[in-house]
Amino acid sequence: MATRLLIADDEKNIRMGLQSMIEREFSGLYECALVKDGREAWQHVQHYSPELVITDIRMPVMDGIMLMQHIRELEPGRRPMVIILSGYDEFQYAREAIRCGAREYLLKPIVREELFGALATLNEELEQHAGQDRLEQRNPIINDNIVGVEKDRRTGSMDSVSVIADTSGSMSRAIQYIHAHYSEDLNMAVVSNSVSLNYTYFSQAFKAYTGMSFVQYVKKFRIAEAKKLLGCQGDKIYEIAAAVGFDNAKHFNKVFRELEGMTPQQFRVKNQRGN
Repeated sequence: MATRLLIADDEKNIRMGLQSMIEREFSGLYECALVKDGREAWQHVQHYSPELVITDIRMPVMDGIMLMQHIRELEPGRRPMVIILSGYDEFQYAREAIRCGAREYLLKPIVREELFGALATLNEELEQHAGQDRLEQRNPIINDNIVGVEKDRRTGSMDSVSVIADTSGSMSRAIQYIHAHYSEDLNMAVVSNSVSLNYTYFSQAFKAYTGMSFVQYVKKFRIAEAKKLLGCQGDKIYEIAAAVGFDNAKHFNKVFRELEGMTPQQFRVKNQRGN
């Protein structure tokens, strides 16, 4: 059954563009509805109970913050998870959106990977909730406490936001995941999902924790592992590139030179002379 998704934005091209991107990436997964302001969005939420809402933070008639305030008045089981869109890179908007229960905060212009990562994370939560609801129906007494926690997470309240307080622990697990899977097709959506943090928050927290962006960290770690392999006489450059997660030797050479100031082959020769 398709997930009911509401998109609210006063700019038609943005509404249509988001719908197009989502339906191409997640074919058949979402049943999309489009509205042009917060009042229409609130009416739709009341009548159709969508599971997810993507809303601009600034719209005529009723803005995204007021819409979220109305949503919080609904019964917990009827509150959709909300992704806020904003063209304003200012902390007070993010803070107010989180206070009102936003699960994701994405800046315009929308980055496709960030949007897809946010949707993938929330869709997984919806699947977990559906499974937990089925479990509750089978055994409501045993699972009462567990379901209570899950329903609180669904509301997006400040209490549920505060559960994500152990950023250090989450980042440590993210680093471990990267070290274990660096040779694979690794991206931030996959890693943030592995530690149950939303895409945007994970990006900011990862940079604060490591001092570099996710992409920079992965590059550095892959090249560090490649340098170890370059000491092996039998491994060819393209084999090493593939072993540390690069799609092709050309990209590997470019990144290696960028970080080390020389090509992999030059590093190998220099290393052999040093020995």
